[in-house]
Amino acid sequence: MLRIRLQRYGKKRAPVYRISVIEKAQKREGKPVEILGFYDPIAKLLVYNTERAKYWQSVGAQPTETAKFLLSKDPNHDLANGHFKFEAAPRSEKEKIRAEILKQSTKNTKAKKKHAEAAAAAKAAEAEAANAPAEEAPAAEGEAPAEA
Repeated sequence: MLRIRLQRYGKKRAPVYRISVIEKAQKREGKPVEILGFYDPIAKLLVYNTERAKYWQSVGAQPTETAKFLLSKDPNHDLANGHFKFEAAPRSEKEKIRAEILKQSTKNTKAKKKHAEAAAAAKAAEAEAANAPAEEAPAAEGEAPAEA
């Protein structure tokens, strides 16, 4: 049995979903029969091929509840503002904000990682200093090394 459902892809905390036709027994990341469109919940952007969606429903593909809700919306519909997006703007305000949030998230992660590495290095140096045997003072210039 065919299902019309969402397949998640994208980064952590930045999901994007493909609206796809897939065999019911396949796992979420399985190979779809056809990809109808995509849905970006962060940018509130929905784009899909209505003709193909209607075709697959006519031949018996059952949409999931979420897919049914999304397919009931008009394609290219801006879900946040309730109006259509006619332009294919490469960088809308929402996308700029989303990029900035991802950038900040990455910076915070890198800072935490750097801090953890520095703490681990300090701990290792401290442990090494505690375990190292006391070394003799180096001989002054012109003197023969002391023999034990």
